[in-house]
Amino acid sequence: MALTLLGASVLVFAMVRLVPGTVVEQLLGQAAVASPEVLASFRHFFGLDQPLHVQYGAWLLGVLRGDLGTSWLSGRPVLALFGERLPVSAELAFLAVAWSLVVGLPLGTASAVWRGGLRDGAIRILATLGLSLPAFWQGTVLILLFSVYLGWMPSLQWTPFMRDPVANLATMALPALTLGTATAAVITRMSRSSMLDVLGREYVRTARAKGLPEARVTFHHALRNALIPVVTVAGVQLGYIVGGIVVVEDVFTLPGVGRLLLDAIFQRDYPVVQGVILLLATIFMALNLIVDLCYAVLDPRLRRG
Repeated sequence: MALTLLGASVLVFAMVRLVPGTVVEQLLGQAAVASPEVLASFRHFFGLDQPLHVQYGAWLLGVLRGDLGTSWLSGRPVLALFGERLPVSAELAFLAVAWSLVVGLPLGTASAVWRGGLRDGAIRILATLGLSLPAFWQGTVLILLFSVYLGWMPSLQWTPFMRDPVANLATMALPALTLGTATAAVITRMSRSSMLDVLGREYVRTARAKGLPEARVTFHHALRNALIPVVTVAGVQLGYIVGGIVVVEDVFTLPGVGRLLLDAIFQRDYPVVQGVILLLATIFMALNLIVDLCYAVLDPRLRRG
């Protein structure tokens, strides 16, 4: 994880500087006329006149001390800005994962049980459609349909959960639906494939031969053993959810980490961009570690090993 984070820090430091323009042009305006002395003084103030390896070394030393830097525009620590926006993004990610599991697991299991029938075909078509829809297009269509035309959903006005839980969940419903659709489709397809493999095993046939109810055979004997590949896929999909937060929060104007990152990129606020992406990479790797540890809960053979 340490080596991966080091590589991520090098990539984000280099790539953000490939974007044309700097914070100096953002502050002075793209069309502003300034003397070379003024431009030089601004570049010196932000440390942009130093060689890139010196800038990276100074930032990396700060990261190792737990200091991700200070926003060039707001003057506030990056960690404080991230902490303020994190609850919104965490709630959105949690709701998206919950909706994808609640929908994906039952549909995948049902598709495997109904293999080869019309219901199986309908579920597979829905899963393929869910994978094909871009998040920004789906979010825009949902806003137009449910908020503008039908008026069923509230306006895109963020309300904290502790202030009004009902209004908060109503506002988060469409973003969570948009963010979790692709993950639900992947879990559906993976659940179906894994269940088909498990349902053909000898211990499942033995359980049926003993006269156990089909529901007990499916959910107690087959589903638990089929969950290990599904958990693996779900863990990988968490990374896509973390990345998709940026697009979904921008479409639905949610004040989360994604909007913070996007605004920082537009404003060339390098410390915020570098710090936020590094923190998101850390969260992604921590989630994958948790998924790996969950294998031992699902598979007793790993605990004995």
